[in-house]
Amino acid sequence: MKGDKLKKYFLWLEMNYACRYAGVMIFIFSPVFSLIASDNLPVDLFSDSIKVDKVKVIDNAIEFSRSLHKENHDEELEYEEAEKALDLSLELGDTLLYAKSLDNMGLLYRYHQRYAEATGLHAKAYDLIVKEDSSFLAKMIYSNNAGVASRYGEDYESAVFYYLQALKIAESQEDLRNIAIACNGLGNTLLHIPGREEDALTYFERSLDAERERGNTLGIAMNYLSIGDYFTEKGDYKRGRGYLEMLLEINQRRKDDYGLGITYEYFGHNYLKEGVDLDQAAKYYKQSLGIFSKMNDAHKQADLLKALADVYRMNQQYDLAIEYYHKTWDLAIEIPNKSLIQTSASQLSSIYEMQSRLGLALKYYKISDQYKDSVNLINQETEIAAIEKRYALEQKESQIELLEKDRSLQQFQLDSQMAELKSQRIILVLLLMVLVAIAVIALMQFKNIKAKKVANLMLMRQNRQISEQKSQIEKVNEQLEATFKELMAEQKNNEEKRVKLLESKFENRIQSLALQSLESQMNPHFLFNGMNAVRWLVMKNKNAEAKEYIDTFAQLLRLSLTNNRKHTICLAEELKATELYLKIEKLRFDGGFDFQMDVSAEVNPHHIDVPPKILQPLVENAIKHGLLPSRKANKELLIRVFDQDEVLIIEVLDNGVGYRKQKDDKDGNNVYGTHLGLKLIAERLAIYNQQSNHKVDFNIKARYDQNKAITGTKAKISIVLEEAVDSVG
Repeated sequence: MKGDKLKKYFLWLEMNYACRYAGVMIFIFSPVFSLIASDNLPVDLFSDSIKVDKVKVIDNAIEFSRSLHKENHDEELEYEEAEKALDLSLELGDTLLYAKSLDNMGLLYRYHQRYAEATGLHAKAYDLIVKEDSSFLAKMIYSNNAGVASRYGEDYESAVFYYLQALKIAESQEDLRNIAIACNGLGNTLLHIPGREEDALTYFERSLDAERERGNTLGIAMNYLSIGDYFTEKGDYKRGRGYLEMLLEINQRRKDDYGLGITYEYFGHNYLKEGVDLDQAAKYYKQSLGIFSKMNDAHKQADLLKALADVYRMNQQYDLAIEYYHKTWDLAIEIPNKSLIQTSASQLSSIYEMQSRLGLALKYYKISDQYKDSVNLINQETEIAAIEKRYALEQKESQIELLEKDRSLQQFQLDSQMAELKSQRIILVLLLMVLVAIAVIALMQFKNIKAKKVANLMLMRQNRQISEQKSQIEKVNEQLEATFKELMAEQKNNEEKRVKLLESKFENRIQSLALQSLESQMNPHFLFNGMNAVRWLVMKNKNAEAKEYIDTFAQLLRLSLTNNRKHTICLAEELKATELYLKIEKLRFDGGFDFQMDVSAEVNPHHIDVPPKILQPLVENAIKHGLLPSRKANKELLIRVFDQDEVLIIEVLDNGVGYRKQKDDKDGNNVYGTHLGLKLIAERLAIYNQQSNHKVDFNIKARYDQNKAITGTKAKISIVLEEAVDSVG
């Protein structure tokens, strides 16, 4: 202990000297450090301030472009704001901001159904940051968006790729939200790939589980919609409607008008595709149309008007079909939606042709053809505009990349000069520090040499004392070890004697219980009653009944003597012995009661072992103390045997006077009357449970009707089967 204190003391001295001289050195050279650290500080602060302002402008431009789409649908202005964000992020040279701006432009393209261009932008945004060690949320968002755009554009192979990328990242981050989004997207994509429909359902169910774990009712609703549509497409219309019913319930709880409108629309799709109850399809489409009319959603109204027109056309209600195609036409012109105008005109032409109204048929055919050409022209112009924008974006990227290279070269030259100047200053400082350090070390070494001499003398004295104490401790340890061994040997001997004594007592108790069980079941009183019954039958000249009684009594006696020597018997033998006993009692009491045994088909009594003589005391108790005292005309006793969750249940039911708990019956397991047989069963089962893989319990209680009046007694034996015990273990 003293040696440790000395070491700590000298360590403190060394630290004290080092701190003093380090403090002097820092005081001398602090102006130099300050000069090095302060280089270019004002310039850095100014440039950071400009960058922060530009980041705010980029974020505002992105948000503004999206709000324009939601509120005004001004496509040109939306793209203008999105391009502003792209240009500023390119000027900053910030990869993350540029990727964010690309993804925003992709969303706007997707909103306007330009799926191929949207896919390219989302994919480029994802590729820019895919190798980043962070930005996991952005990676999941961009890859999921690329999957959505690819799926809408019917490029299912690309959609699967990007959804799987998003799912992989989401699983690594344990992000339930994006796991649900990616799985739902994969499900909707695989629906369109032949042979992968079952995989689609698997992903839908996984997405549903994730949303349930999150408690996200909107996500749960989306997956109910997807799974319902899956079964509708598969032709399992009833099952599809089952999921739509759950979707309707959750949207009603959410009070989500848009969700309710979509739900009713998909109910209509289900009935329309089934083609059986088209009136029901029209009913749901009208409910959906009413909701979207209140919401002033013209696009959904146009879709639903066309769906209603399709229903009436399929139902051959051509006048209504014409009316709703004209309503679709009018709203499509207002939106405008040239594709929907072309479809409405085409359907009107077909209906007029079927009605032999050839003039109108030709008129709407020409209109349909004109709009078809117009739609194709718009698509071509859109593709050309997209190519031009993509070229312009690439040109900007190239120009900014050249400017960046020039700026990087200039910055590199400036940084090289500054680094050279700093290196010279640092070398000078380091030289001075080395000289001071050498002086400090020399002084410390001189003082340490003196201190170590004194310390060595003290350590030598302490080492001698420690050696003497160590030898004494070893002697004490040897004595303690010998004493411990003696105590352990004595304890082991005592434990062996105690175990043998317990085993002897246990065996004696088993033999005593077996003897008592035999005596309780085949006691002289029972034999005397049996002989009197035979004598009475003979005196009444009922020789056939007397012979049957003697035969049954002999069988019961033989079974009792045989089974009493066994630890267990099969359930079939126990039921047989009980049946013989019941026949004897029924003959003895001149048919004073009826009995029945009901063994479930799923129970094989020949393969189940039970302790012998566990049913007879319960049956005897039911007859003597339940049925015989009863004044009922029909006295019945029923034994039921059935399996319940790998537990064998044996019930003894009677409709006698019923069970009433005795005042001295603390456990509530004994009925009125004698308790000896039941107590013996309780003791035998306790020992049996210790020796067997089974676990056996029993109890007795009264039976009640709806008015809580006692209608009889139920004794129940529960046996946990060996397979269940093994599986739990």
